[in-house]
This record gives sequence, structure tokens and C-alpha cells, in this order.
Amino acid sequence: MPHGRWGTVREAAQHYGVSRQSVHKTIRRGGFVGAKIVEMPAGPVWMLPWPFKRRQLRNGRPPKRPT
Repeated sequence: MPHGRWGTVREAAQHYGVSRQSVHKTIRRGGFVGAKIVEMPAGPVWMLPWPFKRRQLRNGRPPKRPT
């Protein structure tokens, strides 16, 4: 269950039906706008804005340059 207006990586992974590693990769590539790291007693934790919204990212090779 999200904490107020924020959710954890684990909750986002369950929401989208993917692994936590996949969510972390999407965060690194800029797919979750507004994600932030919050210091907790056990260590830093990524928090994502609720409701979860991820941007569409490019996949695969870059497009060819026009010749």
C-alpha cells in the first residue's frame, strides 16, 4: 500500500507486474519523473510518486542518421 502520495520500488514492481530490478533500471533511465531517494533508518530507499506513471522510453538501437 503506498505511503500517502509516495510508493516504494517494490509496490511499483507489483503494480506493473515486473521485477524490482526492472523498476530500478527504469528509474536510472529517467522513466519515473519525480522519483527521489529518501533516507530511512535501514538505509536509502527510492520513493515514486503515487499514482505510478512511467514515461515511454526508447527501446533498442538508435535511429539511423539521414544520409
